[in-house]
Amino acid sequence: MSDPIFDGLNEKQREAVEILSGPLLILAGAGSGKTKCLTHRIANLIAHGVRGDKILAVTFTNKAANEMKTRIERLLKPGFKVAQNPGFEKGWDQKMPTVGTFHSICVRILREDIEKLTLNPGSKNSEPGFGITKSFVIFDTDDSQSLMKTIMKEKGYDDKEIKFKAVLSHISTAKNQLLTPDEYSASAEPNRFTRAVKELFPEYQKRLGEHNALDFDDLLQKTVQLFEDSLEVLEKYRNRWEHLLVDEYQDTNFAQYRMVRLLADKHHNLCVIGDDHQSIYSFRGADYTNILNFSRDFPNTKVVKLEQNYRSTSNILKNANSLISYNETGQEKNLWTENEKGDLIDIREVINEREEGNFIAQHIQSLKESGASSYSDCVLLYRMNAQSRALEEAFMRYQIPYQIVGGTRFFDRREIKDIIAYLRLLFNPRDDVAFMRIINVPTRKIGASTIETLKKYSSHYTMGLFEVLEQVDDMDDLSDSKKDLLRIFRNTILELKKLVGHEPISILLDRIIDKIQYMSYLDDGTAEGEMRQQNVRELFSVAGKYDTAEDSLAAFLEGVALISDIDQYEGEQDRVAMMTVHASKGLEFPVVFLPGWEDGIFPSSSSQFSLEQLEEERRLGYVALTRAQKKCIITHAKSRMIFGKTDYSSPSKFLSELDSQCIHRDTVVPTGMFYGRRKYDEGLEKAKSVILSAPAKNKKEAIFGISGNDTSFQVGMRIAHREFGEGTIIQISGDVLSIAFAGQGVKKIVGSVAPLEVINNE
Repeated sequence: MSDPIFDGLNEKQREAVEILSGPLLILAGAGSGKTKCLTHRIANLIAHGVRGDKILAVTFTNKAANEMKTRIERLLKPGFKVAQNPGFEKGWDQKMPTVGTFHSICVRILREDIEKLTLNPGSKNSEPGFGITKSFVIFDTDDSQSLMKTIMKEKGYDDKEIKFKAVLSHISTAKNQLLTPDEYSASAEPNRFTRAVKELFPEYQKRLGEHNALDFDDLLQKTVQLFEDSLEVLEKYRNRWEHLLVDEYQDTNFAQYRMVRLLADKHHNLCVIGDDHQSIYSFRGADYTNILNFSRDFPNTKVVKLEQNYRSTSNILKNANSLISYNETGQEKNLWTENEKGDLIDIREVINEREEGNFIAQHIQSLKESGASSYSDCVLLYRMNAQSRALEEAFMRYQIPYQIVGGTRFFDRREIKDIIAYLRLLFNPRDDVAFMRIINVPTRKIGASTIETLKKYSSHYTMGLFEVLEQVDDMDDLSDSKKDLLRIFRNTILELKKLVGHEPISILLDRIIDKIQYMSYLDDGTAEGEMRQQNVRELFSVAGKYDTAEDSLAAFLEGVALISDIDQYEGEQDRVAMMTVHASKGLEFPVVFLPGWEDGIFPSSSSQFSLEQLEEERRLGYVALTRAQKKCIITHAKSRMIFGKTDYSSPSKFLSELDSQCIHRDTVVPTGMFYGRRKYDEGLEKAKSVILSAPAKNKKEAIFGISGNDTSFQVGMRIAHREFGEGTIIQISGDVLSIAFAGQGVKKIVGSVAPLEVINNE
């Protein structure tokens, strides 16, 4: 009779499962079945007489914790064989192990014992105002930000000079390093910003205490401080959990590392599992040296390497192994598989980001139509969110359903919607939705009561909210100061409106951002704020396409509206996934597309002067490759319009570090210059003839496909549109097509964005 504990385990997995005591380090390569190994090891501990409630398993996500619980419950079903206590088979009443994230485990501990933190007069945790009780509340990010803004306002800080989010970020880093306010003050290098943090940190902690609240970082810090402060409490939990298992150990920060050490230092029954090759979260404080130094921390450590991969083809793994071998730090591992050899990794050079999107969309469409893959089999993994814009537009053109995982669609991002709302109000002053979005963006101290007054006048006089501002002098319900604020906003819009029809859309966009000082508004001193600024700069890449249109503002707004309207796939399952490489960790897909493998993007420009950062970028590349099960397609562009300017970059240095025997390199023929997928040499000759015959001012457009008429459209062509039906192209201006639709009249459509299909043009 087979034993469910060992069923389906390979030799190395079985070795790890059979080790029942002492420190154990499991180095688990990508796709090597680490969750299975962990859950079966827990089952084997229980089979050998360890009570389930004596086991603690710690993970990083609730999803992983729930998956582990489900698998354990499946193994610990009635009739489960217990080697040391066979009588348990009758009337099975085994307690479940404790499984959860670091934060959930900490909450459980603090609910029981947090009040003991202040009992020791000599404790560094007995600062005035701490006094947290077991009924504490947990402040989320918004709560913390609101509290800090209040404190800074009371202290007289100008948020334009000292950003509250930057202050909270420094406090978070300090807490994860287990520093109290006093310790931070003693260790921080003196400068204007740290002096502010020194004042604000203790006040922030004092206010948390007054609210009987902890923030997320407190959960970890206070748990460690509790253990360090009270040996009685520490012994209580050491005896409660005699066996400790920690998943994704390479992603632990110092506070998490210290918590694990304190719990495990009595029994030394600690099993950690992870892969230093997949450590990609240093920006969150993760320290992959925790896993590298595990054997030093626990001298009697047994090490088991899980190198058999069950996910990917042999060719994909050979490339991943080759890439990561260029890192100088890390544990040596060599992934292998019994899976098929599979396709070579396909590396394609494209002219620009538009052709990159076209190529990927065409490839996915071909896989779908041939039955080789569904949409949901495919994923796009990019280095940064700003890359998604051109890819989304390509999917719109080819009507491919998609979903962005772990992020927001480019045109649905807050900062993009803000700027587009300004443009909408300039185009149509009666657009009350746009008005409501921007009346207080950036902040103008126009509150809810003032807006209610405007709404009352709007309803009474049947006018748009912006039009009501013309009557602001006659509004007795408003104070003079509120009237002044509304006049400033009104005059700003009217001044910008004078530019409409006289300036290209990109210039108008620039004037808006400058006039309202939107970049300064976004500059909050955090990585998130910097990313929002990058997204706004990326909007210039979109706007530039409409500069030559007859009515550039109308064409731009129409193009954006069509993109938003087409995205109707939220409820569908068969969709292409799009996400950053960071967000993809732990996932797998049959077909993986990796766009933007150029120096400066992947690896990022910030890594060129730091070996440590470059190695993390390489680990990120390793993670990207090992998400693929069957196919992996990498693209790099000769030129890329990003953040409003065109960059000319070299192919990523990582491409030269792949296994040359397991890759195929080719160049993609530009779809905007001629039809079909012809041989590159033949296509190149035709491309040259297009370039040479183009007017001098259009040679750049002909070469790089930046703007200008797409030659696949011609006056007189019959066109089918998803919403407007069939029509005939009657005029072409740049990328804007004037199409006469039956029963709909003439519509101006952006050819590069709208879902158009050529029909009956034989």
